[in-house]
Parts: sequence; C-alpha cells; structure tokens
Amino acid sequence: MKKEKTCKIVFSDIDGTLLTSDGQITEGTKEMILNLENKGIPFILTSARSPEGVRVIKRMLGNHAPIIAFCGGLILDDDGNEIYSKMIPLKRALELKAMLDKDFPAVACNTFGGEKWIVDDRDDWREQREEKIVGFPAEIGSIKDTFETEGGIHKFLLMGDPDVMTKLAAVLARDFSDLQSAASNPEYLEITAAGVEKSEGLKTLCGKLGISPEEAAAFGDGESDLSMMRAAGFGAAMGNAPENVRGRAPMVIGKNDEEGLLKRLKEIFTD
Repeated sequence: MKKEKTCKIVFSDIDGTLLTSDGQITEGTKEMILNLENKGIPFILTSARSPEGVRVIKRMLGNHAPIIAFCGGLILDDDGNEIYSKMIPLKRALELKAMLDKDFPAVACNTFGGEKWIVDDRDDWREQREEKIVGFPAEIGSIKDTFETEGGIHKFLLMGDPDVMTKLAAVLARDFSDLQSAASNPEYLEITAAGVEKSEGLKTLCGKLGISPEEAAAFGDGESDLSMMRAAGFGAAMGNAPENVRGRAPMVIGKNDEEGLLKRLKEIFTD
C-alpha cells in the first residue's frame, strides 16, 4: 500500500470541486493550497474552461502553477507559455459549424481556440449566462476569420434545450465520429479533438515535472474527470458528483459545499 505522504502534485477540477455552489473558494481550502505550494507541491487547476476562465479562478486562489484548459486540450505554464495543444482542424470545425447553422439553428454555439472565444449573438441569454459564470465576455466573430492563423480550434461549447441536445448528440456520433463529444449537463455539449482527456493532461504535466502519476492526487465531479481520477495514485470523486460518476471513481470524498476537497487534502498531507 502506497503511503499518502508520497503525493507530490494535485490536480483539481474547478466547478463543483474546488468551488462551492455559489462560486467561492473557502478560506481554509485556499490556505491549504498555498501551504502546499510553499512546500513545493503544485496545485493544478484542470478544467473544460478556456485559459482565461481558469485564470479567473487562479487569481482568486493566488497560487502559481501551470493550468490545464479545454479538458486537456491545452496546457500552459505559469507564465502562459504553451506546453501542449491539440486542436480540431479548421476545415473540420467549419464543417461542423455549417451543419449546426443548417440543422440546429436554435443551438447557441461557443467556439474556443487558445485565448479566443467567439459567439454568434452576445444577446442570447445562454451566452450571457456563460459570460457571468466564467467572469469575462465573449466576442462576435466567424470561425474562419478568427482562427485561420491558428489553423484550428480547441473546443465547441454547444447549448440548447435537452431534447434538442439529445438529437444533436446522435448526429455528432454519426457524422462527426472523428471528434469527441461529451455532455457536461443536459443542456451542454462540449466538442474537442479525439483523444483530448484530462488524464492525458495529467500524464503530460507529470512527465514534464518528473513526477509519476502514482504520486498525483486528482479530484473532480464530472464524467470528464473520471479518466484523471483513475490515472492518479490518489484519485477521488466529490460527494456531490452524479451517482454514475461516484460509482466509477476510485473513491468518494465529501461534497464541495462541505469542504470535501480540503478534508481529503488534510488526510493526504498530514503526517
């Protein structure tokens, strides 16, 4: 049995894990994370959010560490330099957007690439809700004009009524099986390049830092967090995670509103 004190790095999802239901980080959790950093143990924010969406939380936390954005599609060091990137090719992104415009015009489409986030209509209430959640605004733009230089995008975030999203998911599975689609909730679909996983982000960053995944802790509350939890030596799902996530996680800890993350960190790092 591995000793808990051998943990050398922590990976954490943001929403539903690090943050409480009202979008806050408790003072005890913040203090613990900064104490770990002072001991040389990085705390890596790992999210489906864009880089700036992650940095909003990083500024709240006040730590200094790399970040994993777009569910592992982009890894940046503490200075914002790119460590790893995997994108949907621009041609394929344009094909998907054309299908959405033709067959699913009621679906709100968010397109992300690096630091850029574009939408078709900022007056759409769903877009406004997303801007409020992440704490910064999108811009109006076209995929071709915005991302031509980059040659691709990191993620589509599609938002619509649950019944519409179920139909859309079936179309994506049939006609865009080369891409990866995941429902973060009944109203949201997130599309990335095939092979983009939080677990790959964990392994890539551990390799760069010379740390074994067995020496990593990983916490989350969603489907996209499962691969990361399973790849880490100290993986756990939050108590507020859906039952189908809790049932497949290595272990289950307390809820985000009950400082579940803090309590588990104390268990791991207290001699």
